Amino acid sequence: MDSNVAIVGAAGFVGRELLKRLEELDIRATAVVRGAPELSVDGAFHVACSGPAELAGRRFDVVVNLAFPSGGKRHEHPALNAAIVDTVGGLIGDGGKLIQVSSLAVFGGALDRPVLVGPIAETRDSTYVESKVAAELAFVKQQAERGLSLDIVRLGNVWGRASGTWALPVVQRLLTGRPVGVSGARGFSNTTDVANVADYLAFLIRAGERGSGIRYHHLAEFSDVAWSEWVEPVAEAMKVEPVYADRSVLAAQASTRQEIMEALGPMHPRQLYKQLSEGRVTGSWSRTMVRRLPPTVRSRLQSSDVVVAVDPALDPNERDFLAIMAAQQEFRSAVSSEWSPPVSRGQSLDGVLQWLERG
Repeated sequence: MDSNVAIVGAAGFVGRELLKRLEELDIRATAVVRGAPELSVDGAFHVACSGPAELAGRRFDVVVNLAFPSGGKRHEHPALNAAIVDTVGGLIGDGGKLIQVSSLAVFGGALDRPVLVGPIAETRDSTYVESKVAAELAFVKQQAERGLSLDIVRLGNVWGRASGTWALPVVQRLLTGRPVGVSGARGFSNTTDVANVADYLAFLIRAGERGSGIRYHHLAEFSDVAWSEWVEPVAEAMKVEPVYADRSVLAAQASTRQEIMEALGPMHPRQLYKQLSEGRVTGSWSRTMVRRLPPTVRSRLQSSDVVVAVDPALDPNERDFLAIMAAQQEFRSAVSSEWSPPVSRGQSLDGVLQWLERG
């Protein structure tokens, strides 16, 4: 059947799985993607376009937003994010339904802020987190102004076969002997299988509920599964021994002061900016500062010929990854009682192992 549905950011990992699920349900969608549509969306069932210009003012009954800034310079992400929000808002018809796909990271990547199934406040954090928070707040404002039907779906860590965010990095770490967790820290994985994500989004698309209002959903059906329960079977299949970091790495989680002090080693302004911009909080403040500089000064500050040697033990990306693997707060599901996940934990793990076996 034809359906007045648009999927923004449809070429990503979740987007492709959602298009596949909608095709199984015989629901046609318009896939809004970046780049060449014919290279981004498989098959001919769905209609693909590369942006709002191709839609010529068309409005949709249901719009699912999966897009967020993932390229460009960090200080430009707020503007890029605002453009996505404007595009999505322009696609929704009067009385339409918006499904904003957000993330558990709005409470901190390693869940270091209280988890609430409801509205959130603006915060300083990584560009990804700030983009997701800002989008939620912007769409809540649009809902109030336009009387839209708004579902905000915060996903757990999206796991599953070929997951570029979790399955692939875990495999790469196991192959190279890098830590895949923290010794003695049983971290909640707070995971959701990508097939379950697609099925739940399809459920919300089909739901008859269209009344003005906001509904918050948290999807992490495997939240209580420890990361080791995913990682160790993968390691066994690969015939490698998983490596775990010492617990001291958790004590090294950076505060604002610590992020600044670590960055003060190289005193050249360009080097200082490069390292500060990697921090969760200092990165946010430094991007704000850079956005206010004259373009000529900004260009010199961000010269790409600056190379800073960073101690791997202090690499913010490494610390952030291990903090997530050792997360001590559970991100429990809060979804419609009328839906149940079609993929079980055993099926999810089998899918990843089969993907690994096929190479």
